[in-house]
Amino acid sequence: MLNDILLRISETGYASLVRDTLWGYPIFETIHTIGIIMMFGSIALVDLRYIGFARILSAYELGERHLLRFTWVGFALIALSGLSLFSAYPVENIDNIAFKAKFVLIALAGLNMLFFNFRVASGLATIPARGGAMAVENAPDVPLAGRISVGLSLCLWAATIACGRLIAYPEIFE
Repeated sequence: MLNDILLRISETGYASLVRDTLWGYPIFETIHTIGIIMMFGSIALVDLRYIGFARILSAYELGERHLLRFTWVGFALIALSGLSLFSAYPVENIDNIAFKAKFVLIALAGLNMLFFNFRVASGLATIPARGGAMAVENAPDVPLAGRISVGLSLCLWAATIACGRLIAYPEIFE
């Protein structure tokens, strides 16, 4: 039944546009890459700050006030272009080990993000200092669980990107 649904998806005009036109697949790959850069780049900057790099910046303010919108725009680009790329070869992708691993890693990264947001980050919001700036020198230190969580975040997202790239080479896993 699943293969029938996937076959129907691959036979749509949209899937054909992505798969069979000269510029269809490359355009969506480019959009996907731009989304990855936006999402992973913004996550990496905040995660690295929570680990301890660039201590002069408030990690909470950096993420919440400046980079969160890039994360969400990147995610939207990834989701929309990823669905388009999937539609071109759904039957082949669903059996691909790298494709499956990519989604397991995304789920783990999402769980890790939930842990960080609800168990760690909520205690890290600092009280605004003079002039509305965040008081970095008064900001609480990130607990060990938080540093482990952001380190894990970096590893999970990097592995997700690697698995995404490996989808194009299914013969590696045969």
